[in-house]
Amino acid sequence: MTERQRLMSRKEVDRLRCIQAVVSKQLGQADATRPLGLSVRQVKRLVACYRQPGASGFVSGHRGKRPNNAIAAPFGRRDARRP
Repeated sequence: MTERQRLMSRKEVDRLRCIQAVVSKQLGQADATRPLGLSVRQVKRLVACYRQPGASGFVSGHRGKRPNNAIAAPFGRRDARRP
């Protein structure tokens, strides 16, 4: 993993298992599209991602960060009763 330990979501673990089966040739890329709900092109991208950094490549790098389109705190939710 990277500097800090990152936990994988259930969806990421399922993707990892499916891609590991593709890499070990137990499952074809086209066969992996159905359980993952992805296209063959996306499966190829995930296989390349798995081969480069390993399992940590499946963990989102944006997890725990503030989104770019977040509204600043002073301008956040207002009371719905106010006009």
